[in-house]
Amino acid sequence: MKDICEKANDLYVNCNQLKSFDADEDISILSASEAYAIQDKFIELKQKDGFGPITGWKIALTNPAMQDLVGVDSPVEGAILESLVHHNNGYVLEESYCHLGAEAEIALKVCTDIPIQDGGMRCKEDLTPFFKEVMVAIEIVDDRNYGANISFEKLVAQNSMNNGCVIGEPIRLDILSLDQLHGKISVSGKTFGCGSGKNVLQHPLNSVLHLINNLMKRGKTLKANDIVLTGSIATTCWPRSGSVVEVTINQLGSVSLHVEASLPV
Repeated sequence: MKDICEKANDLYVNCNQLKSFDADEDISILSASEAYAIQDKFIELKQKDGFGPITGWKIALTNPAMQDLVGVDSPVEGAILESLVHHNNGYVLEESYCHLGAEAEIALKVCTDIPIQDGGMRCKEDLTPFFKEVMVAIEIVDDRNYGANISFEKLVAQNSMNNGCVIGEPIRLDILSLDQLHGKISVSGKTFGCGSGKNVLQHPLNSVLHLINNLMKRGKTLKANDIVLTGSIATTCWPRSGSVVEVTINQLGSVSLHVEASLPV
């Protein structure tokens, strides 16, 4: 039977070679704890390949429909690596992904290190001292055509499919009001989906609460200047070469992602 390092390496190779999900068929992951252990090794492999340090975290499975799809009742997280963070008008190559996706997100920036606490944090209000700035964001994902075939364990193990993000300018506002923010995601000028912060576990801070408590269980935490992608407020879009994805959220502004056949000179 393959050990954690071998499973992580196999997943990493399949992702790097842009193989579809069926290439993972012989990788067996038996538990959530094993999945997160594989994720840690997967992240280490990306860092060895020059993707840089962890600069934040994303949260996935933040709505009941997606949780039902993979048979769980809680979100999952993945690390965001420094070299994959783009600022407004980011560019990516379609050919660099097996199946490129983009999501509309409310992002938060950590203002001070969060100390690890026994038993974690109790409620979203406990988070307010640690977050002051909010950003509109696009999460970049590659689901490798998994669709409904994904499992909780396979999702976690490959770093919850995060392939970076585009973030806007930080805005200071009352983070307890994030559930009232409304936004949309557009592809080449046409609205693809709309939503609000309430779509993310009823409040984006509920998503962050899950993240920080799960990180603490694993001996990790959020640090000053980390970015947190709280979860998609609308339907994921699947842009192709020549598309421009734009996410606009009231009070936060907008950001765009250009999908190209080749990067501009």
